[in-house]
Amino acid sequence: MTLRKILVFFSFWLYSVVVKASDTLSIAQKDSVRRPPKLTYTINWDARSSFIDKKIVNIWGVNTGIKFGRNRSELTLGYYWLTFNSLLRLIDLRKDASKRINLGYYTKTDLYYFSLMYWPNIIENKRWRFSTPVELGIGATQSVDQNIFNDLMLWRRTDVFVPAQAGLFLKWKATRWVGLMVQGGYRYAIFQQNLPTNYNGPYYSFGFTTESAIFTDSYHWLKKQAEKRRGKKAAKRPLN
Repeated sequence: MTLRKILVFFSFWLYSVVVKASDTLSIAQKDSVRRPPKLTYTINWDARSSFIDKKIVNIWGVNTGIKFGRNRSELTLGYYWLTFNSLLRLIDLRKDASKRINLGYYTKTDLYYFSLMYWPNIIENKRWRFSTPVELGIGATQSVDQNIFNDLMLWRRTDVFVPAQAGLFLKWKATRWVGLMVQGGYRYAIFQQNLPTNYNGPYYSFGFTTESAIFTDSYHWLKKQAEKRRGKKAAKRPLN
């Protein structure tokens, strides 16, 4: 399978997901007469851990996209990069193991990929969210010139990585502002070429989350405080 065929397959898959998302949104809007669901924007920081060749891998990423439908399912596009044992290196303070000057030793990227992600929420209410995310990506190994614009030109690369991922995601919304989450799944390379390592393996993450309400509530509070200050200044002005 050539890179051109992979890109064509990826384009058709992206088109089918977008069409399905649009159909789902259209059906949800027709069914919800009293309060139609709104199409909203989302951005997420996504940090995961994984095991590859019996080594711990740190997976860092960010994704952004839309929320739609009654259950606020998400369709996002993300950028992810993998680093072998970077956290373990950083906390190893032994003189013979740590490198205090060469930061590239800790921040080296072994693999990067772009990922189209669909998060269908099975449960979405004030306290719980349960989702079964599926992902399809395309990427390559680290570029010699560490530049995001070079990363975009995947058709020039001979080392290609096409991961497909599926998993489970559960979040408990403790308050309007914070919650707890856990997720896990498996990553399988449906195609890889000229890569030094087999990147198949499970992934997982758990920890605290911040809800979007913390930003909207903070914005409204700051706006209200500014209005109060303006009102006090206006009240103190002498009448002519």
